[in-house]
Amino acid sequence: MSTSEMGHVRLGVLGAAKISGKALLQPALDTDGTSVTAIAARDVERAQAQASEFSIANVLDSYQAVIESDLVDAIYNPLPISHHHEWTIAALRAGKHVLCEKPIASNAAEAAEMVAVADECGLVLMEAYHWRHHPLAARFRGLLDEGVIGSVVEIDAGFNVAIPPDNEVRHAYELSGGALMDLGCYPLQWARLAAGTEPTVMSATMGEGRPKVDVDTIVNVEFPGSDAAQPIRGRLVTSMRAGVERDAWLTIVGTLGTMRVTNPLAPHVGNRIEVETADGVVIDEEVDGNTTYHHQLEVFRDAVLTGSPVITGGADSIATMAAIDAAYTAAGLPIRGT
Repeated sequence: MSTSEMGHVRLGVLGAAKISGKALLQPALDTDGTSVTAIAARDVERAQAQASEFSIANVLDSYQAVIESDLVDAIYNPLPISHHHEWTIAALRAGKHVLCEKPIASNAAEAAEMVAVADECGLVLMEAYHWRHHPLAARFRGLLDEGVIGSVVEIDAGFNVAIPPDNEVRHAYELSGGALMDLGCYPLQWARLAAGTEPTVMSATMGEGRPKVDVDTIVNVEFPGSDAAQPIRGRLVTSMRAGVERDAWLTIVGTLGTMRVTNPLAPHVGNRIEVETADGVVIDEEVDGNTTYHHQLEVFRDAVLTGSPVITGGADSIATMAAIDAAYTAAGLPIRGT
């Protein structure tokens, strides 16, 4: 019986990443039509601990065993970024749909190959940019479409989180680590949604921690605007340096006013959209919704079961990685995975 005939998606998990609990394992317990049926990890004790906590019946011997299992319809891949390409393609070749953690790959070339394999196999490949599926994202984009602040002329977005320098995954070049990869991909996506077009990287500065690994990053971009002679200017900021204060912001300046979006990353723990215009229009609202991860899993489930569209995948994933590649090149650091 096919997955769509069952009306249920059975997920297998590669690794026992810390993010898995809130990103998938708990939402799967609370979301109709989904369950996690198998997990494998290099650290068997961690896999067994997650299996016990989240009622996962099968702890298997290897990633390969999970992707080949008849108990699994789809794979969640939260492995280090350097492992996304290999194991996502392996899962697709085994006939499994994939929800892959962000960023989808080490670079744009890898992302393009992953997307091509998913298309060839006729399977869902969705990138886990969870924020994009919360109603907040649709609301601020909708207000921009209504023209409440006129034409967008400037975007400032950032995300800072202190990440200890001994964190091997995020601070290791060989694992495709870096502040832009782990954190800065979010403000890049917020800005792309706000602009509605794709950016050109004009310049980038990066402060290194370990060799080739950025811990402080500023990327200046330009997007085509409604006025061909006046591009939209963008400034993307991110830091994972020890001691930096956690913050996530998006400010959009238009010809008629300014929009500020508070906490576009995790709006389920509090958010705000504030708009002020020269014409006296004032908007100050919070957008309700479930956790971003629950919304994300619902979208993935529906894509697998009914073929509904996926907005975080395909060309969108490739475009995100192309901009990240361009930023590393502009800053004089090597593209990840090369």
